[in-house]
Amino acid sequence: MRISILLIAAVMLATFSACSFSKSSESISDSISSPSKSSSGSSSGKDDSGEPEKPQDAASYQADVAQLAGTYAHSGGDIGAFRSSVSKLAMERGITNWETDPNTCQAIGRGVAEAGMGAEAFQKFSKDLFGDDLTKASELRKGYQSTAVGAASSDGGA
Repeated sequence: MRISILLIAAVMLATFSACSFSKSSESISDSISSPSKSSSGSSSGKDDSGEPEKPQDAASYQADVAQLAGTYAHSGGDIGAFRSSVSKLAMERGITNWETDPNTCQAIGRGVAEAGMGAEAFQKFSKDLFGDDLTKASELRKGYQSTAVGAASSDGGA
């Protein structure tokens, strides 16, 4: 009887631990996808209609991508997990190849710049994200520089 109680307790503890780990590993993805779900959930069948995104939807998507990139810049982590999170967010918005979407790449650049990623870290991040693809890296750099330049000019006037 005592052995069976210990066995049940061990199984329950293992199950609880696995659930806790699973929940914590999804927290960044869940926190980023929540805003996009609330803004895109109001129109039913949007993904099936084939209609282009409305400007406010595009702005909301870009803000979500920038937020995700900023979160990555602050916490670091696995570049593969970041790519997966961006891909998931893009797919929710009907973007099938985010890497070739200039708005997505620029939003990522803005997000990491807003998070305070320095130039050296940005170069490594760009290389890790896109390898030697100069077209994609160029769009990423456009977003980064537009924010970094804006931040530098607002600081310089103080």
